[in-house]
Amino acid sequence: MTGWQAVPTAAPPEEIAAQVEELITPYVTARGLEVVEVEYHRPARGRATLRIYLDRPGTGGITLDEITRMSRVIGELLDVHDPIGPSYTLEVSSPGLTRELKGPRDYARYAGRKVRLTSRRPVDGRQVHRGILKGLEGDEVVVEVKGALVRLPLEDIAKARLDL
Repeated sequence: MTGWQAVPTAAPPEEIAAQVEELITPYVTARGLEVVEVEYHRPARGRATLRIYLDRPGTGGITLDEITRMSRVIGELLDVHDPIGPSYTLEVSSPGLTRELKGPRDYARYAGRKVRLTSRRPVDGRQVHRGILKGLEGDEVVVEVKGALVRLPLEDIAKARLDL
């Protein structure tokens, strides 16, 4: 593993999350899964929380057995490398059926799926757009809403989720 180093606990939470992601990604991908997101929260009082969201590429999703198995593997890996230091709670889960779309990779990956997007300002007279995600074209997210294509600049999207 190249480039991984333990991060002092005084490091910003985003830096700790990035280091944990770098550490666990090879182990997760070797098992046919992907790291969707890593979050580290260190409250002023109480125990810190490390949340890791995993998924299976494609449409199959991740099973509860896989989450349980990966929780053990990741826990052991973190115990050995100790990138966080003081005690924390480890949570490993799936991003869920109505997962948030985080960036360009997600807009390409989930093309063809139902989505709900909220724009920062009205586009075609509305801020909430529900329809079929067509993908990403340049810097625009394309959604088919009631038979019409709506193009939303990526930077104008305030919130995006898969929809049921």
